Amino acid sequence: MYDEGRALLGEGAHYRRTLFLARLGMLPFFWLLLVVCAWWGARVAGGAGATLATFFAAANPNLLAHAGIAGTDLAPAAFVVAGAYAWLRWREQPTTSRAVLLGVATGLAATTKFSALAFLGLTIALGEAVRWRAVRRAEDAGSHPGSWRSVLVALAAAALAAWAVYRFHIGPTTPGGLPVPAPEFFSGLAAFFTHGSGGHPAFLLGEVRLRGWWYYYLVVLAVKTPLPLLALAVAGGAFAVRARRTEGWTAVVPILGVVAVLVPALSSRVDLGVRIVLAIYPLLALLAARGVTTAWRATRSRSQVIARRAAVTALVVGMLLSPVRAWPDYLAYFNPVAGAHPERVLVDSNLDWGQDLYRLADTVRARRIDSIRVHYFGSSQLSSVGLTNARRLGRDERTTGWVAASETFLAGVWSDTSLRWLARRAPVARIGPSMRLYYIPPAAP
Repeated sequence: MYDEGRALLGEGAHYRRTLFLARLGMLPFFWLLLVVCAWWGARVAGGAGATLATFFAAANPNLLAHAGIAGTDLAPAAFVVAGAYAWLRWREQPTTSRAVLLGVATGLAATTKFSALAFLGLTIALGEAVRWRAVRRAEDAGSHPGSWRSVLVALAAAALAAWAVYRFHIGPTTPGGLPVPAPEFFSGLAAFFTHGSGGHPAFLLGEVRLRGWWYYYLVVLAVKTPLPLLALAVAGGAFAVRARRTEGWTAVVPILGVVAVLVPALSSRVDLGVRIVLAIYPLLALLAARGVTTAWRATRSRSQVIARRAAVTALVVGMLLSPVRAWPDYLAYFNPVAGAHPERVLVDSNLDWGQDLYRLADTVRARRIDSIRVHYFGSSQLSSVGLTNARRLGRDERTTGWVAASETFLAGVWSDTSLRWLARRAPVARIGPSMRLYYIPPAAP
């Protein structure tokens, strides 16, 4: 797949134009995510809730990063939250049109990434359980029970939407097997479970493991989430639990969504970074919007009101400053909990996804380096960005002269031990947040 990707991107001006257009294709998913946040936020707290929920999502450096990358991680986040909202609307009034929207959102979520199906499916399952309990206690007498016909319409719409993505192809999943609709979907699903059970090289707090850590994504969220968003979302979650008495079971659906994303992620043996759990962030944005509006309206003594509103204002302003402080390195964003050396906490797509190759090319030209060896965590051709006097460093190769290396390889991920000799040296310069530049004198052993 890497060879195919390089062939599609090409080199020179064609490379830049094709990559730009590919990145442009992420924006509709980002817009969808923001629109859903606005609609759902309006349900939470009217116009203020819509504005705040949209703002908290749009100002999140993690979402901004993947809105500008030609990748496969923003679309599932958008469709998970869209599917959850569509289900919520369908549960309130199970009309045919809402059943179709729910089915289409679910089908498209399943085709963006297989994990999205688990996240959305568990959200709906938890929501149904909470709703059933609420209805049983007669706390939500106005809720509609739905019908089998409406459920079948949603399932049919989901299957048709997923099949359309695979161009209505019919064929066997294995050579000689029975033909089925969208065989690529089922083949990919089998590969997904195989990969999930086999593990994946990952780095956390200075250690590399193949089968990960159960608490990996808790650390990821602790160091990658803007602290103002985290604080306001926790407050909003507490307010949502209290609001269940007046608003009904729908108030806690964003909390259920967060749980539904975390449970499969924490149980997985594949730890791939914050990009896997991006669907949490629009849900946190909704909770944070509730936190702001509820705290702002709280009526106590004058001094308490002033103090609470001052704290809320400071947190909202802090959230506004998060993308400003991170720009333009949204992908490598970490909050202050990570400290001055986030590469000691997390690498891979949390910090280093090959995004600094152009910066390396600029540095090579500025320093007039005539030859350089590169150990780069990415699949692009070095010549595509103008590094014509560079070649990749071979596995276990030691060299002299100029060497550039990605933080992921320096951390020893992918069982690559060839850079231990290099990581002990002091770099000449940092190339953005994801690479280091070294010079090894010719006389050095």
